[in-house]
Amino acid sequence: MLAYIFAVLTTVCFISLTLFTASKPSLVGENAMGYGLGLFFWGAGFVLTSLILTIALNVRGGFDWVIQGGTRTPLVFFAWLVVALTTFFCALFKWEWHSDTLYPAFLHGLAVRQGQVWIPLFWLIPCFLSLPSAGPSLLPLTALKGSFWVAMGLGVIFSGGLLVGYVRESARSAEAEMAQRAEQEDRIHREHLETIAAQKVDDPIVNLLGYSGRYQSDDVRQAALAKIKAHPNWEAELIALLQSDWRYKEVYYFLDGNAVEHPEQFVGPLNASIGRLSASIRADIKDSNNLQHWSFDMYGIDQLLRALDGQFLNRSADFYPSIVKLQQALNTPKPERFKDVRFSITGTVDRWLARHKK
Repeated sequence: MLAYIFAVLTTVCFISLTLFTASKPSLVGENAMGYGLGLFFWGAGFVLTSLILTIALNVRGGFDWVIQGGTRTPLVFFAWLVVALTTFFCALFKWEWHSDTLYPAFLHGLAVRQGQVWIPLFWLIPCFLSLPSAGPSLLPLTALKGSFWVAMGLGVIFSGGLLVGYVRESARSAEAEMAQRAEQEDRIHREHLETIAAQKVDDPIVNLLGYSGRYQSDDVRQAALAKIKAHPNWEAELIALLQSDWRYKEVYYFLDGNAVEHPEQFVGPLNASIGRLSASIRADIKDSNNLQHWSFDMYGIDQLLRALDGQFLNRSADFYPSIVKLQQALNTPKPERFKDVRFSITGTVDRWLARHKK
């Protein structure tokens, strides 16, 4: 009974899809949206109902005539798949085809020659003749098999074209994305150099620190360093920033990979800044309403720890108590709804303390 019901539903969807794509639609504005929804509805309906019909027939042995052996079921469902793809995309490509597409032209040629009508018939006729009350005896077995293999062969050819087109389009999209990313990076790179070049000696040194980090391109970094060191008292300005309430994190980016001439003068201000950092983290954890997606990038902890190892390794004992307080801040009890959240940066701090423990 199920096979008969879905034979009727498959026929309804097939005829409706054929009629729906018979005349050229107006692919403008709301008409385009309406056509797209209708195409999807009837196309998906045909795919779904034909799948259930195939399952029902296969379960009852309706396809026993195809071939003998255990490969019959995979073969039947493979044939259904390529025919379903061919039917849907023939219907799609009949009126929606772009001249610059990289999909093979024969796909459009089949679509405008009503491929969504006659190709699935090679599949549907054997299905209908395989219904329990019909039986394959209504047609010679060779004709029944021939229709099945023609449907699958055409479906394989069409689906192969779809695959080739998809690979081509994906490659072109990837190339375009790479070119766009490269152009964007070049533009940002130029803007960085222009911004650095526009800085004057009496401009705030903090404007340059973000360009001096270790992950900036070499020419940007060197240009920033030259401008920074053009300030007569650049180290004193960095120390003053470390003693500020908000801009001390900017100095971490500079110290991460850029040597200072008098590192001993930075020990006290750095320790003080770590204390303010710990207090800020502790307050933020308590007041946060979304720790699930909390990022520590803005705190510059990675940069700070690398700077301590890079420039103050022989004085790690001076910073150890401050980093312990930072660790304690990261372990501040969280609001109940975030109690299971773990911060990855905590492990980085723990490992630093373990390495430098006396």
